[in-house]
Amino acid sequence: MTALTKTLFLLLTLSLCLCLPPFMAPQPVCARPKNMNELAAIADKLIETKVAYGAIASLYRPRYDTVSEAALSKSADEPVFIVMLPDGPRIYPQTIMAWHQVVNEIVNDNAYAITYCPMTGTLMAYDASMKGLNLIFDLEGRLYDGNSVLIDRNSGSLWLQETGMAFDGPLIGRGLPMLPVFWTTWGAASRTFPKAKVLAAPPGRKAYGRDPYGSYLRSGTYYDNDILIYPLKHADKRFHKKTPMLCLEMGGMLLAIDIRHVKRKGAVNFFLGPHALIAVHDPKLDVVRVFDRKLWAEPFLFVRRQGRLIDLQTKSVWDPASGMATAGNMKGAKMKQFFGCYSMWMAWYSMNPETFVIPGPGEVPEKYLTDTPPANPAK
Repeated sequence: MTALTKTLFLLLTLSLCLCLPPFMAPQPVCARPKNMNELAAIADKLIETKVAYGAIASLYRPRYDTVSEAALSKSADEPVFIVMLPDGPRIYPQTIMAWHQVVNEIVNDNAYAITYCPMTGTLMAYDASMKGLNLIFDLEGRLYDGNSVLIDRNSGSLWLQETGMAFDGPLIGRGLPMLPVFWTTWGAASRTFPKAKVLAAPPGRKAYGRDPYGSYLRSGTYYDNDILIYPLKHADKRFHKKTPMLCLEMGGMLLAIDIRHVKRKGAVNFFLGPHALIAVHDPKLDVVRVFDRKLWAEPFLFVRRQGRLIDLQTKSVWDPASGMATAGNMKGAKMKQFFGCYSMWMAWYSMNPETFVIPGPGEVPEKYLTDTPPANPAK
């Protein structure tokens, strides 16, 4: 390894330790390339599009409405994104994000980038403060493996939208810590966060009530058909190409969770290597959350019974929104929550073919989810 490569790896490690607001710890950046050679090679594999730099304008410190103001033009089932920023949650309507794809925020003198790629369904939000540099991002216009390429105005470096990592330019090797994000509906978001700020439609003639790529509210559009606008390197048929996935990286292992599968079951107990986890549907916000279910020496097992989340060991009742026990012997205990990103299956798998999946072999079989299981699945 050359001295330059060692230096870049050191920068990469240090970038993960950037200071974040006190309410959250740095989260690992999804699916980083495995080495500097892979990272540098991305620049030679970009796909040209008809979108020129600047044709899709990013937003910088845009205007916001209150929930009551925004409700005048929103339907309950309209998809929206929630980003947990230091001054509280903010709501970003998907139809506005489809037209701009990047929103640059400044909160308490720190920069944050909320990013969305409609073609891959990838929602990511990053701390872009870079220890005071405060990066501002635009769409560069080209794609890598179907995913948007971003460019920062500060240095001209190129970044992958899905990974939050610079692959070309002065900041090559630097990574941005993730922020918690949620993909839900306007009805759920406005009920859960009635005081949240809501991204307002910028002035102009764009049809912000219409998504130029299709619609998540009806079938037969780009978001659920088999059409690929640009080719991908890898393909996998375990799920439909555009299945919405919640994607995480833990201890160097990658995971994609079929969101609809968890919503159907209510709770899914599974293992990811040494990690005993549970994916649970939070009906209030209508999202899937992932928690560490190892509370004692052995992992707990959870089931949904009569609309309640209950552990089989103590029969305590747990809140799927916070991971806290609200009744029973475990009352007051709390499971650690892990946050991820959102992506269509085709996009996540193509960039991360080594990913684990749920449903998959790591899922705890139903036969163990009884009061008298045949054996301990943790052994």
